Amino acid sequence: MKYSDCLAYRTLIAIARQRQGLDAPRCQVIFEQLDTSAVLQAALHRVLAEYQLSERKFAVLVVLFTLDPDPSTPADLAEHTGVSRSAITEALDQLAAQNCIVRERDDQDRRTIYIRLTPAGHELLDRALMQYLRTAGDIARLLDQSAQTNLLGGSALIKEGAATFLS
Repeated sequence: MKYSDCLAYRTLIAIARQRQGLDAPRCQVIFEQLDTSAVLQAALHRVLAEYQLSERKFAVLVVLFTLDPDPSTPADLAEHTGVSRSAITEALDQLAAQNCIVRERDDQDRRTIYIRLTPAGHELLDRALMQYLRTAGDIARLLDQSAQTNLLGGSALIKEGAATFLS
């Protein structure tokens, strides 16, 4: 069900229209963005699920692919994916169980562990990455260049507006 079809959404918009000092059209834009975001995430999650990947595991594989042939440490992966070290450890455990990565200890400093993609990890990522990007492109197929430019500009402004409430 679309968020805009829900009673809560319709009530919020009705209140914004009725109460002084509220801007119903702007509220509607934000609620539509939330609804769009949820639909987009669901579509892209479905693609990743076909490959037994979560967003976090996918991000780890993409970072390892980007840094290849150099190995990465769990700390580097946490930084590059924007998640905690414990979340990275869990993702690495799952990826190791899928034979997508290997952990190797540094010969000079046994405390340091390096992470590398396996050939199976490369192959899985290549298939998942292509389908993920193909799906993203297909989702946006109805947007011409002008609509893409306007949407990117509008999204940047919404992020800027939201950022003022995060600090």
